[in-house]
Amino acid sequence: MTAPSSPRPAPFRVFIRRWFNWLVLGAMAGAILGAIILLLSTGAAERAERNQVEREGEILLVLDRIERATLSAESAQRGYFITLNPRYLEPYRSSRETASDALGRLDRVLGPNPTQEQERYHAEIVEAFGDKFSELDDTIAQLENGQLRDAQRRILEGDGYDAMQRLTAAIDSLSAIEDRLVVVQSARAQAAEARILPALGLLLLLLVSAMVLGGVLVARAAQAETEAAQARELAIARDRADLLAQELNHRVKNLFAMVLAIVQMSARDASDVGAYRDHIASRIRALLTAHEVTQGHGTAADRLARQDGASVEALVKATVEPHVSDAKRIALEGADVTIDRIQVTPLGLVLHELATNAVKYGCWQDEGLLTVRWQQKGDLLHLEWQESRDSALAPEGAEDAPQSGSQGGFGSTLMIGAARQLGGEIERTFGPRGVTVSIAFPAHPTSGAA
Repeated sequence: MTAPSSPRPAPFRVFIRRWFNWLVLGAMAGAILGAIILLLSTGAAERAERNQVEREGEILLVLDRIERATLSAESAQRGYFITLNPRYLEPYRSSRETASDALGRLDRVLGPNPTQEQERYHAEIVEAFGDKFSELDDTIAQLENGQLRDAQRRILEGDGYDAMQRLTAAIDSLSAIEDRLVVVQSARAQAAEARILPALGLLLLLLVSAMVLGGVLVARAAQAETEAAQARELAIARDRADLLAQELNHRVKNLFAMVLAIVQMSARDASDVGAYRDHIASRIRALLTAHEVTQGHGTAADRLARQDGASVEALVKATVEPHVSDAKRIALEGADVTIDRIQVTPLGLVLHELATNAVKYGCWQDEGLLTVRWQQKGDLLHLEWQESRDSALAPEGAEDAPQSGSQGGFGSTLMIGAARQLGGEIERTFGPRGVTVSIAFPAHPTSGAA
């Protein structure tokens, strides 16, 4: 017969879940990184285009200023040649200075790394500029010295005209280069902008995928938490069921022992058969009441129950009442404190076990005093069970008997398990006159005691 296949081991599931988490984080990181790269590239392209446009505008402005200033200087030279009026010299000198300044500014605007074409046409502009103003300066000097015929001959030679043509052509060529660079940079910017929509679509897809994966991750985490909580509740319920199953067997034995003790105690105190019968009946009814209270159901529990819980005093009284007699005395100290309904069963189990041990091995084995105190301090309820024998010497053979609240056997396990359900602690101290048991637990737990 083939054995059923076992589920994948937990480490494998942890490995898969861990890589799934990394996948989600990777998708989100990729989307964010892609968005950053897209924004940076688009911004860089736009900045480059804007810088190129600004640079072209400045170069064109400088070239136009060079050309206009040169033409103005030429016009002033022609006016001085025709009229010989010195008033044309001032516009000439001003235009020449403006053209020289513009030529120097052109060199700065082109920067330290111009292209070969830009460098060639810049050199042609400088050469043509020098030739043109050399012709203008010579004719102005000749006119100022009265050499009218020499100035006329120099103008008619056409060197200035040729230089002006070469200057204009070089300026137009350099302007065309700048226009072409702007067109290229604009095309790059448009290409970067054209990549935005597909890239944004891809980024949106990555973001949606990351959100879906994140939602799956959150759902799995919530499912894991729910499963863990259910596993904890199941473990607590299993512990409670095991504890109650063991306690049932133990309680049956204790009931027989307690009934026998009741019969024996009643026989010692009774003066006739009727009194003997009444004592036995009343104590067995009290024992039934205590049993019903510890189980949390039945008419006795209904009488002790309140709207918000159950009375600690009533629970203690119902538990110890079957054993009280003239020799077996009890003292109760404490206010009327209420505990939650769900705490009645574990606390009743502890009190029932302590009372049983007190009758079988402790202060009520012969004669003694049991003192039960309880007090609420803050959120904790402190209950102290103190046994005191009338004689400091244990009865003969008591050395071999287990002590009340002893640390061995099922009784100790029962009390420890009940204390865990109460969410508190139990401490036991053994003295020469008897045992002292201290119990501390939340009086009103926020979530019901398990």
